[in-house]
Amino acid sequence: MERGPLLRILLDMKGTQKELDLIISGQPQPLEIQNVVEVDELHSSHGIRVKTRQNYIWIDASHVAMAYQVRTDLDEDIPARVPGPPPKSRLKAKV
Repeated sequence: MERGPLLRILLDMKGTQKELDLIISGQPQPLEIQNVVEVDELHSSHGIRVKTRQNYIWIDASHVAMAYQVRTDLDEDIPARVPGPPPKSRLKAKV
């Protein structure tokens, strides 16, 4: 995995209750990261250092096969469709 997307996710987690699970190549269980306090890019092209309330974690993003995070936006209200006929198509049918 490229470092950029993973870095953005981790930076977004700073100071929140969000958790992130990483699947590392060759490991049977995911690595769970939570309580992120600080995130830094390392000099290597794939290196990331994560400081949590409990640990320091050094990640080589090139070994991350997959990352997944629980969605927090599902608690928001989804606007219901207004009852009535469907909107008219703007395309005119050829006769």
